Amino acid sequence: KQVQATMPDFVPSYPSVDYASMSAEKLAAYHDPSKDGTVYLFNNIVCPFGHRALWTAVEINAPFHVVEVSLKSKPASYSEMFNRYGTVPYLLDNGFAVYESAIIAQYLDFKFNNGELHRSNDPQAASLVQLAVAKFEAKPFYVFLRTGDAKAEAEVREILAELETIYTNHAKAYRDQGPYLLGANLSSAEINLVPFFFRFDVLLTHYHKVDVFTDIPHLKAALAAAVGRPAFQQTVREPQYYIDAYSTYVNPAPPVDS
Repeated sequence: KQVQATMPDFVPSYPSVDYASMSAEKLAAYHDPSKDGTVYLFNNIVCPFGHRALWTAVEINAPFHVVEVSLKSKPASYSEMFNRYGTVPYLLDNGFAVYESAIIAQYLDFKFNNGELHRSNDPQAASLVQLAVAKFEAKPFYVFLRTGDAKAEAEVREILAELETIYTNHAKAYRDQGPYLLGANLSSAEINLVPFFFRFDVLLTHYHKVDVFTDIPHLKAALAAAVGRPAFQQTVREPQYYIDAYSTYVNPAPPVDS
């Protein structure tokens, strides 16, 4: 059974503004020192990479403000004024720029949450978290979604099987304590993995009629537990939103003859 978020109408529970709605002067002001400790997260709610940072910010109750950046019609000024890589997420903290989703999630956790999601005070638990994150690769999921190719499906299942082994064997001491990698406690393993699991569970089931979460009960349990968290629910849209958002990716328009 597919794990679903339940909100039919999404209203952000956090401060959020559309990048395209702001003047160049207002955008430039984001580089100024913050007067109240607020950090600015440039993000897009479709993107699983961006979700890592957004979920972390809500989960730990960080003082943040989202600037929503369109990926389909990305303003040229975004790369010119902010992230030279042109990607989301991107964080500004008192004028200091932080890049890349996993780094931003860690930065937020360390600054506002004493690094608890990353288990900064427990080297053994931290090593398990880092192992799970290191063994995840997003690209095969995108290839399988786009093509439906059997080889890509096999690669996806191989990645998930390896992660299931990590949850089952490497983190065996935690298995009777709860559904997450570290038992009852959410960690940055789920922060980094579940945004992808949630989307591809929805998308692969819809577009290719494939459930890649069969026969991996521990990952499936972690996914269900994470999706049920209030902070997760506040940071995603309903499944149909993602189905629609990825429709042109899965079914690209035919090339135009020149």
